[in-house]
Amino acid sequence: MAGARRYRFVGAWGLVQIVVGFIVMLAAALAAFVVLSPWPTDIVARVPGEWRARIAPAAIAGLLLAIVLGGSLVLSGQLLLLLRDIHRHVARLDRRDRRRGRDPGHSADRPDATSRLIPRR
Repeated sequence: MAGARRYRFVGAWGLVQIVVGFIVMLAAALAAFVVLSPWPTDIVARVPGEWRARIAPAAIAGLLLAIVLGGSLVLSGQLLLLLRDIHRHVARLDRRDRRRGRDPGHSADRPDATSRLIPRR
């Protein structure tokens, strides 16, 4: 259990990256929807029409940039969680092999995997 506690920060950091990435993408999508919405809302109605025409390409570019940056945050967070999970499984396999007394360099007395498939006489 010491290994699980050792990488709690990595797990928390991965979750933070995932949540922040989703928030960035959601905020950019919401901002682009507000700017590009066909009906006037309180905030958008205060902005003159010609400014909204100039803001629309910037909103689309901001949305694309937020998707790229937010997506990279989500993917890196998922990768951290995946690597932590892989490390936990490999450490468990290593502990099991040590507990059974197996040495990785000592495989001469160990039968290979195909020997059990060959019928005994």
